[in-house]
Amino acid sequence: MIYRRALIQELSLTSGATLVILIAISLVTLFIRLLGEAARGELANEAVFTYLGFSLLHFLPVLMAVALFIGTLFTLMRYWRDSEMAIWFNAGLSLTDWIKPALVFALPMVLILALLTNAIIPWTLSKKDTYKAELLSRNDASAVAPGLFVETHNGDRVYFVENLNPLTGKVRNVFMQSRDSGKVGVVVAAEGEHKLLEDGTRFLLLSKGRRYEGVPGQKEYRVIQFERYWIRLDPLKVKTREKSIRQFGTLELFGNSQREANGELIGRLNVPISAIFLVLLAIPLSYVNPRANRSYSLVLALLIYFIYSNFMSISQAWVTQEKLGLGAGLFLAHLPVIAALAGLYAYRMRIGPFKPKGRP
Repeated sequence: MIYRRALIQELSLTSGATLVILIAISLVTLFIRLLGEAARGELANEAVFTYLGFSLLHFLPVLMAVALFIGTLFTLMRYWRDSEMAIWFNAGLSLTDWIKPALVFALPMVLILALLTNAIIPWTLSKKDTYKAELLSRNDASAVAPGLFVETHNGDRVYFVENLNPLTGKVRNVFMQSRDSGKVGVVVAAEGEHKLLEDGTRFLLLSKGRRYEGVPGQKEYRVIQFERYWIRLDPLKVKTREKSIRQFGTLELFGNSQREANGELIGRLNVPISAIFLVLLAIPLSYVNPRANRSYSLVLALLIYFIYSNFMSISQAWVTQEKLGLGAGLFLAHLPVIAALAGLYAYRMRIGPFKPKGRP
């Protein structure tokens, strides 16, 4: 029917625009946080954009569920403000007739959410740990922070840089002290950067500087002036970490004996289920009085969403602590929105324009 096609088209545009805005806000927030970690030396400069992708993918299911809720809510609110909803009701539609097209629109997104939470994100978490171990296996000089003295190799090397360009990865005004076979070497350079050769060997390339080398307490020191100075960065041995419960596949969680397995499982199931409930909830919450041109339902929608989110977190924690079983925890997580759906639809259907067809 015409109203279904029009609704699905507008839902797609509004939800898509909402998702783009939410992703942009998340990207900016995550990028600022990761840049701060890189500046403090907690994260390698070259890993900023990779970690940005991992972090965004982790938050993507929640962003998609919120975008579905906001897109459905705002679209139907516009229908009410522009009196389109009154026209459709006078044509014989009821409030429940909007459920099917809304679910038809939401179903592909829900399937993507289920795929993300149950397959893609656990796989990416495993890849993130592998990438993190690879970073740690490289020399600690990759975590040099501007304005701080950083020790590596159990204090055998000390680095200091004045400033860092996070986009190019180059550092300026570099100081490095190394200790080898009783000799102390001090290198000062105008700038430096990491170089990765085709065979995988990593070097620290310093430019325009000097190296002072000698034995502490003796007067004989050797001074070398250089245009380019290559320092090989030997890989470090990193202990392999056990596989986290969050990295297990969903089928593996069903047969896992760890108590955290059921908690992780309910967390993965909650996201796609909550997306369906939120879309259904947006239909009665979208009511706007065209004469008043405002709706207190938006405040109610935010309140219900935060209560819903907290209930899902609480139920997941209780299942993890074995206070609840998997089925009981899943029911408790969605109990507030089930009650809200029953109450809101019952209330709205009592009002004249919402009554189903054939009702006096």
